[in-house]
Amino acid sequence: MAVNPMQRRARNSFLVGFLVALVLMAIVVLLLIYQIKNLTQLKQQLESERVEVYVASSDLKSGQTVDLDNDFVIETVKTSVDQSQIISSDDFEFKNEKGEVVSKLKDDGSILKKQMNMKIDVPAGTIVTKDMIVEAGEETTSTQRIQEFNMIILPTRLKNNQYIDIRITLPTGQDYIVLSKKKVLGCTASSIWLKIDEEELLTMNNAIVEAYRISGSKLYALPYIEAGIQEATVPTYTVSREVYDLINNDPNITQRARQELSDRYNTDIRNNHFVPALAPYVDSGDSIVEGKVREEVQNLNAGRQQFIESLEGSDEVGYGG
Repeated sequence: MAVNPMQRRARNSFLVGFLVALVLMAIVVLLLIYQIKNLTQLKQQLESERVEVYVASSDLKSGQTVDLDNDFVIETVKTSVDQSQIISSDDFEFKNEKGEVVSKLKDDGSILKKQMNMKIDVPAGTIVTKDMIVEAGEETTSTQRIQEFNMIILPTRLKNNQYIDIRITLPTGQDYIVLSKKKVLGCTASSIWLKIDEEELLTMNNAIVEAYRISGSKLYALPYIEAGIQEATVPTYTVSREVYDLINNDPNITQRARQELSDRYNTDIRNNHFVPALAPYVDSGDSIVEGKVREEVQNLNAGRQQFIESLEGSDEVGYGG
């Protein structure tokens, strides 16, 4: 049967329109799928950039002792702060030389947490990083400096970041603690770098001079086995009257340090042991010290020269091996 040209034209137009609609619909669907995929990837990326952080739950003051459970809250946020620098529960735990968390018990058998203090003021809601907190006793004061020593007998296997006592032994066998639980910031075969304050520097200088003057004495470093859980020893070395008076009149010395030094000085250790030990070297003592200081300066100059040569063509600086 013959088809009316008008009907054929209408049918063809319908088919063309239908096909165009299908094509447009397919394009729209593909665009929607692409958009959904992009949104999903964007969401995943945003979620991956969000990390759990500890933020201050209230305003924290410099020097304040803080507790992980009471002074911080966990929030999930997007931040550019390096995640390795954000505080964690590990920062409030004691660790052994291998970096493993160890338990330290109180006298009543309960677990002791490491005491951490704030270095700076931090307002509430601020992400707290590792450089904002410091272990109690490790705070940097205005009088602290980094000092190199190359006259101390060092253990063969001493490494950076170990903790040591500096001790002096007299030829009569008496042994005294000069500095207690100092962190080795750097060390070479003959030198170590320690962070010490004004009172400790004067005490060390006194001990060095006396170790030079008393034949058979030695100034040596003794490492801690488990510094994370071992308490610092109590210094027992007493300085000379001249140095004692100097420390008492030094405005950089805190009252606490003066009191501790006074308590040590008044035990009469010096009169009983150091004065008799020094007596045989009264006449020759100054020349011995002069020779030892000259030797020390030569060693420092030689070490400095080696250090400069090792850094030739480099902008690096450091404390040594």
